[in-house]
Amino acid sequence: MRIGVFKAERLSGIEPMKGMASLQFLLAGIGAVVLFSASWYFARTVFDDPFRIWRRQLFWMLLGLAAAWGITRVPKSLIRKSVPVLVWVALILNMLTYISGIGYSSGGASRWIEVQGLTFQPSELTRVVLVLYLARMLEKNENRLENFRDGLLPSLLVVSVLILTVYFQNDFSTAAYLLLLSLGLFYAAGVSRAAISISAIAAVLTAVTMLLAKPYRLERIKSWFRPAADPSGAGYQLLKARIALERGGFWGQGLGRGEVKMGGLPAAHSDFIVAVVGEETGFAGVLFVLLLFTFFAVKGWLAAENAPDAFSRWGIFGLISAVYWQVLINFAVVSGLLPATGIPLPLFSAGGSAAFVTLIIFGLVYNLSEAGK
Repeated sequence: MRIGVFKAERLSGIEPMKGMASLQFLLAGIGAVVLFSASWYFARTVFDDPFRIWRRQLFWMLLGLAAAWGITRVPKSLIRKSVPVLVWVALILNMLTYISGIGYSSGGASRWIEVQGLTFQPSELTRVVLVLYLARMLEKNENRLENFRDGLLPSLLVVSVLILTVYFQNDFSTAAYLLLLSLGLFYAAGVSRAAISISAIAAVLTAVTMLLAKPYRLERIKSWFRPAADPSGAGYQLLKARIALERGGFWGQGLGRGEVKMGGLPAAHSDFIVAVVGEETGFAGVLFVLLLFTFFAVKGWLAAENAPDAFSRWGIFGLISAVYWQVLINFAVVSGLLPATGIPLPLFSAGGSAAFVTLIIFGLVYNLSEAGK
């Protein structure tokens, strides 16, 4: 069990869940403020309503808070028993994105379901279901994790089906993220390194094949290496993000005073919102947000170490990792350490589905922890 690196902290008497709710509300509040600053110009220009994007985000966040509160009241045994049903629900919802009249497409991807003008992205829910499924399987096979056929293969088959339903929505980035999340859980749980190595090699070969299947993905990789080679095309977004971060300096231009969001940077209110944070609050603001998320992750992983059973332990570890890894990927993309992925910054980037599911994750973490007993 490799998350035992936190044992020293546990022995020191730290209460991992103490103050966790306040930290989560702080992140949600800061995210809402930053989103309005980043989105009002785009919303006014496109919808003639500067509050349009922000208002929708608040709706989903309030809905998510209500759902999170409800989840804290659900018996843990019921959550465990419901995992097979949740897997089927996730599969069906992802399949619905392929159906004309139900699935909604944007930017060349068919990742959403649209009902009565509201859109929902099933892949966001899939990350939760995937973690809960793996937590249940890791608990069930706790004494067989060294056996590839009995301890890992059945789980990999289900994981592969879930990931493929996301990939065929033309969402390579999320599919890759879900695969990394799964392998991370296997590694932390103590699955044999040989089995993980074999799985990782197979994953890399599959990823390369998927990259070659779409020419624009290769262009994205090329622009990541040399954005200046195509400054008005594939490299435009990254170059604009760099300019925004440079303009912010250490303390920033001031909240609401950024310029890059005013048509200069595509997706300034969604995938590249960190560039807006950097321009308006500087390196200090970016570092503060990253530290808040890191503090959240460490407290969550400590809660996993203190969890009363294996299902809770791997459920908390996986759910916290699902949020924090998104944060790291998003920061890495905006800073140029990774190519553009489409992975949002939780609670900051525009996207009701992501905000809703992130808040559900908070409720699940509380439920599965000692605090939720």
